[in-house]
Amino acid sequence: MGVPTGEVIARPMMSRACGCLREFQHYAVDRYRAQRLAKFQKTRCEVCVAKLNDEQRQAAANVPKKGEAFKLLPEGSQFTLTRKADASWTGTLAANGQTVETAGDGPHGLTLALARAWLSANGITAPAEEGEKPAVSEAVSKHPAPKPPPPAAKPSLSTFQKPKPG
Repeated sequence: MGVPTGEVIARPMMSRACGCLREFQHYAVDRYRAQRLAKFQKTRCEVCVAKLNDEQRQAAANVPKKGEAFKLLPEGSQFTLTRKADASWTGTLAANGQTVETAGDGPHGLTLALARAWLSANGITAPAEEGEKPAVSEAVSKHPAPKPPPPAAKPSLSTFQKPKPG
């Protein structure tokens, strides 16, 4: 079902799923007008879709990444995971006197969901800037990273002998 080509005979204002009124085009020859109209009314307008995408992007920017979420949990945090009869999982996370509970399909995703839920319940979000580096402990900063081996020690293709024709 593509958009028909030909003469547009009417342009009534129709309501979209978001509640906005937008122009819907009636073509002179359109076998699928009813289906196009139904789809038109079930979808959101371009402005509302862009607004929703921006809101979701901003919300995702405030969610800590996987490794960061676990690092932000306080010392002594306790996870409790339970497998239910229908093969789904439920879990709780208790830390600093506050407990959060959620459900999931598996233990790996469930632990991350619990960590993020506890952090959001306590108002802890990801760093505002992407370039922001995590704090380095003094013990790590006193010891520099090991140096790579000198270039002469690395093997290269030029050091291998070519096989002699037999």
